[in-house]
Amino acid sequence: MINEILSAPIVKECGAIALMFYAFYLVLQFNKSSIEALIKQQSDFMNKIFDLYNKLIESTVWNSSMLQKIHDGIISNQWCPYIKRVQKQEKKEEVKQND
Repeated sequence: MINEILSAPIVKECGAIALMFYAFYLVLQFNKSSIEALIKQQSDFMNKIFDLYNKLIESTVWNSSMLQKIHDGIISNQWCPYIKRVQKQEKKEEVKQND
């Protein structure tokens, strides 16, 4: 079969290199659609990953803000029931003194 292809008139006129180039071109044309599909699939995957990272960053920022509020509450002794009562009493006394 290879001998028949190599002895064909087009090969004799154009040469074996031209025939190999044409075969390579045909192979690329057949693979073109599969390569484009792979590129599109990869692009969709990367977009999903990007959205996932955005949501992860948003939740991390929210968690950080909540932890900061808890930290501030602990530093200012608002979590201790005894300190809360004392602070309320001090506020009541200040209001009475201002009146």
